[in-house]
Amino acid sequence: MDNLSQIYQSIRCQKCERRLKNPLELKCRHVICRDCLETILRNHRTNARCPTCNQSLGDYQIENYTYLQPNHYISRLLSTFIDVNQCETCKQCTTVKQCSQCSNDQCDSCYDKHIKTHRQIKQQSNKNSDFSKEEIEILESMKNYLNEKEFEDFIQTARDYLDNAILKENQTTISIENNGSIINIEKKSIWLEPEIYDWSKHEKFTEDDIINSKPKRVQQLLRLDFIPRSYQIRMTTAGLKGNNSLICLQTGAGKTFIAGIVAKFLHILSLQKLNSASASASATPLDAIRRFKAVFLVPIKALVAQQCTAFRQVFIDQPDSILKSIENQAGERFKDLYQQYDVFFFTVQKFANFVEAKHADLTKFDLIIIDECHHCYDNHPINSLMRQYHRLKLSGCNIPQIIALTASVGTNKKNAFDHLVHLCANLDCFEIYAVERGAEEDEVRNSTNTPLSDTILTIPKEEYDPIIMNLKDNVMKSIASRLAYDISTMDNQKLENFLVTEHQNACKRNDRDAIIGCDYLLKYHRFLQYYDDLPLDECIKWLIEALQESKPSIPTTLDKFCQQKLEEFHELVAMQISCSVPIKAKLKKLIEMIICLHSSHCRGLILVRTKFHAVSLEAFLNKNPELIKRKIFVGYLTGQGSAEDLSLPGSQQATVLNEFRKGTKNLLVATDVAQEGLDVAECSYVIRYEFVSNEIGTVQSRGRARAPQSKCFLITEALSINYQRELENRQKEGEMTQAIDEWRQRGVVEFRKLLFKEQDDLLKNNTQQTTSKFSQSNQETAKEIHCRFCDTYLCKGSSLRLQGTTVICVDPTFEQRVKPPKSLGERFVCPNKTCHKELGGVILLSRNTPGYALQITSLKFLIDDEQTPRLFKKWSQYQGHMEPL
Repeated sequence: MDNLSQIYQSIRCQKCERRLKNPLELKCRHVICRDCLETILRNHRTNARCPTCNQSLGDYQIENYTYLQPNHYISRLLSTFIDVNQCETCKQCTTVKQCSQCSNDQCDSCYDKHIKTHRQIKQQSNKNSDFSKEEIEILESMKNYLNEKEFEDFIQTARDYLDNAILKENQTTISIENNGSIINIEKKSIWLEPEIYDWSKHEKFTEDDIINSKPKRVQQLLRLDFIPRSYQIRMTTAGLKGNNSLICLQTGAGKTFIAGIVAKFLHILSLQKLNSASASASATPLDAIRRFKAVFLVPIKALVAQQCTAFRQVFIDQPDSILKSIENQAGERFKDLYQQYDVFFFTVQKFANFVEAKHADLTKFDLIIIDECHHCYDNHPINSLMRQYHRLKLSGCNIPQIIALTASVGTNKKNAFDHLVHLCANLDCFEIYAVERGAEEDEVRNSTNTPLSDTILTIPKEEYDPIIMNLKDNVMKSIASRLAYDISTMDNQKLENFLVTEHQNACKRNDRDAIIGCDYLLKYHRFLQYYDDLPLDECIKWLIEALQESKPSIPTTLDKFCQQKLEEFHELVAMQISCSVPIKAKLKKLIEMIICLHSSHCRGLILVRTKFHAVSLEAFLNKNPELIKRKIFVGYLTGQGSAEDLSLPGSQQATVLNEFRKGTKNLLVATDVAQEGLDVAECSYVIRYEFVSNEIGTVQSRGRARAPQSKCFLITEALSINYQRELENRQKEGEMTQAIDEWRQRGVVEFRKLLFKEQDDLLKNNTQQTTSKFSQSNQETAKEIHCRFCDTYLCKGSSLRLQGTTVICVDPTFEQRVKPPKSLGERFVCPNKTCHKELGGVILLSRNTPGYALQITSLKFLIDDEQTPRLFKKWSQYQGHMEPL
């Protein structure tokens, strides 16, 4: 027994006291798990010691430690005693077996008792006596979303909640007379609404009581469902005192809760004022004192419900009557919702639409919380909304308080400090809160997980590929020569810019051959970009579909030539696929990294540039035999939109994220929708696959890696544009840190002077832009709107109407001319049989009347007497007058 005990101790890590996993040998010859060593090196960089003998490690680079060789005696022991680990119940290191229901390791002594506990919980959860029929139906539906252990925990939580909070047991009896005799009947348990918390009886407190109290005391004063951290309390200071503030705090450190604490305090204050006014014969009429109203603005629709859910931990008393997410509600309903609820959650664009249509009034809100506020510059909807805020402020109207939240302020290709001044001026935030060095840094570090490393992995450029050579030399050059274009010396970026410009000019002068040729060349160029990163079979499938989707019923001569070249190229690709084209080096590296990094019960995230990348990689990885063998199940996540452009609606996004949290899918391929703000499950590794945005994206991608000892990687081609851009981003990241340091050094007084000067300049520019826009709006209304690709007349400019941000044609002759379908979501095309390009989609208006939403990238606008038609990329660029529908 003593010998076995020694063996067990030999294969046990002295740091985590569990079975050694990926063991490394230290200089003192003791052995430790790799993850445990990484933790020691990260937390004790200047004094890391062996957990067994306390000897100093000396070397602080994890890469310098090597795994045990297979012939090492501990390696042989681990391979021999494969069933030895720490029992989860008695914590002894001995022979164990895994529970089939929860995967916990149990020794022989504890196993039967552990299984019996599962049975008891299951039997208890199956008892119908505790729940009504309706309650059982609700509980059973949760089985679709939870594994067995999670379901057992949920049942127990539901039972505790019913017993202690909602279900009131009334054991009194009532007497009923029946045929002359008295029958005593015990009253049944009844459902009661949760009691409304009486804030008039709550102890009175001020903002100073919050600021100067310990975290536990703040939780009690505000009735929170969490204990706030000390740095979070400090960062509420300006907000509690009614001042605007910008909160710059890393992902996962609780920015939302800081805003929530301020909102809760102001909400309580308004309730207590109302109670005091109603209880006393105050001269102030009750109508003049209203309930606190706030709006929480997010950049994307997926964040609306997420942030509303987070606020439920702040507003634990009757959250359903206080918090309201606004997603699909019509603007006309908002005035009623405003009276019913107090804190609203919107996308910025939808709230801006409501304000513009006068369904919402900025002056009737007390607080606006702006999430991801680093977007507040140029023509972003947040900045457009803040321009209106500044106009109201200038005219002396009531304006709401602002709390702006971000993980990184960005640089916007400018001097970082100048951009910080510009951003704060736009947001009207004169106070900035960031983590202070020392105790606060330690608190953030101890309460949040940050990745151990963020490594760039470069892949050499492939020198020769017959598919690329054939497409460029045979297909693309042949089409270009028909158009008298010389594209032989152009690099990728120059070629794309040239083709986009030529395509626009061809549309303006109605040159059909140039339009058709440029369209083919642009799609071939896009194919080459996809093929650089993705499997050939997925790329060729996209190319065929893209070129066939708007194929005219009567092709022109050039159309026929281009189709012939496409068929020749398709035959070559089919031949290559049949000969088993080798996997690209980048894809090999991706699979290699996944296999290396992925362990049981962990989750991984791959960030990619486009929706097509996400869909294609998910299909490719799910077919890989090595990943299948390791039970790595891949899902994909893209932004919301139409299914035609590979977008996912909100319900499907929620399903994917739920599967990822449960572990049904343990590897997620996602676009930047998962990079900014979205609550993705804690990931052990994040790989950006040929995806580099700006310096903010570089910072935020690390925020997705929240599991202990997590790591980040960028896979990109050596010396590529992405590689250079990432180096620039990392330099700008340092500049952002320096900008915060410079703000501290300059002090409050000087920073306020800089903001006042910047705001003066902004207000002058905004006034000029508003005047210019007003004077131009009627002048630039299009006389006629034509198909961009063939010049077919579609409708008059005066027939355009606005439904939110969607532009609809109400010209009665449009239906006769275009003959669009009537079903929701169907697309309609140009009536010209030699064109057949897509023009837009069908939406449903009131009373299920079809509306025809126009796609501006398929249109050209004839304005006044201008000889050359105008082309626009977005409806926001069109300055013509459009009445709301």
